[in-house]
Amino acid sequence: MARPKAKAPARRCHLSGQSVVTIAGRDIYLGKHDSPESIARYAVLIGIYQQNGLSLPDDFDAAELDERAAAMLGQAAPAAVASQQTKQAFLVRHVTASYREHIKTKYANSPDELYRLNQICDELDHHDGDVEADQYGPIRLQAQRQRWVDAGKARVYVNRLTRCAVRCWKYAVSQELVEETTWRRLQSVEALRIGQTEAKETEPVLPVDILHVRLTATQLTPILKAMIRVQVATGMRPSEVCNMRPIDIDRTGEVWVYRPSQHKTKNRGKIKAVPLIGDARAAITDYLQRDPESYCFSPAESMAWHRARQRSKRQTKVQPSQADRSKPAPRKQPGNRYTACSYRQAITRAAKRAGVPHWHPYQIRHLVGTAVRDALGVEAAQAALGHAHASMTEHYAKQSLEKAVEAAKAAPKL
Repeated sequence: MARPKAKAPARRCHLSGQSVVTIAGRDIYLGKHDSPESIARYAVLIGIYQQNGLSLPDDFDAAELDERAAAMLGQAAPAAVASQQTKQAFLVRHVTASYREHIKTKYANSPDELYRLNQICDELDHHDGDVEADQYGPIRLQAQRQRWVDAGKARVYVNRLTRCAVRCWKYAVSQELVEETTWRRLQSVEALRIGQTEAKETEPVLPVDILHVRLTATQLTPILKAMIRVQVATGMRPSEVCNMRPIDIDRTGEVWVYRPSQHKTKNRGKIKAVPLIGDARAAITDYLQRDPESYCFSPAESMAWHRARQRSKRQTKVQPSQADRSKPAPRKQPGNRYTACSYRQAITRAAKRAGVPHWHPYQIRHLVGTAVRDALGVEAAQAALGHAHASMTEHYAKQSLEKAVEAAKAAPKL
């Protein structure tokens, strides 16, 4: 049963300092919070809302509130001037504050992206926080982009950060906080191109050598080793491996199928199904005997295994003075699941201990794409990686030297 509509939706204080009321998903700003003008506009708004059957007319315009609120307060001049002044006082830091609230929910399951967006908001606040939001234009955005370049960030990453900054204003437009033209102006800033900027270039991501993966695995806990086995056998993204739960794995048929509850293209309506056969099924089996909604791969369990192994290798007895020397609880306890970042850090450290070149988990995905494409063709690789377009699969599956040599031998000769 649907929740009944409120007869008087609550008036609350927005981060910008304005009073705001949300009706049917639309935020209506009333002016400075608790000012006589904002209270009068609220009274007029609720009157319109109740007279229209607990909804707003299709042609409702917030400017309608000004004249009636002014009459209620006995003002000679319409309150539209006050509304305009309030709008002009909306600053960049108000845009970022509103956007921070939005991303808390949108990226609740993507801590790395949430951290990145909050860092962008921090920089915008630090350099341009007191600038009027509608006055933030392409020149200021390019200045911020240059600061990222000067900080040593790569060109591709700088372009990504710039797009994220523009999204702040896109959200502000959707909430009627700034004019649409402000966002359109920011979109006019072209991306940095190769050879047209001093920003450094990143090396292309190549498949990792399977021998390096095997040597690295010898330096990992059984839990992390199982994660690598699953990823090598399936080509999944690191985050999809980290998010595996027993409840997400359909074991009713002959072939087990993993359907991630969270994945990169879920918000586009895509459904992902990963078959778990062979080594992937063998690696995951021991981690399914737990609460169906808990994560299969736990950093806390991995840490417990590591400490038990250290104790078993101890060659001297624990002295009473050592037993009593208890350490205070660390500020940061191991989480209930690995993130893509913590998974990558664990592999980076293990590769260093194993004495192999640095590599990261996403290179496993490139490895699988290349191997499957070479063996079965691009369509099979596209299905294995879960790509909607074959062009993306070709980006992951790098042409091998052997294939290039075969092609050269088959080429016609003069």
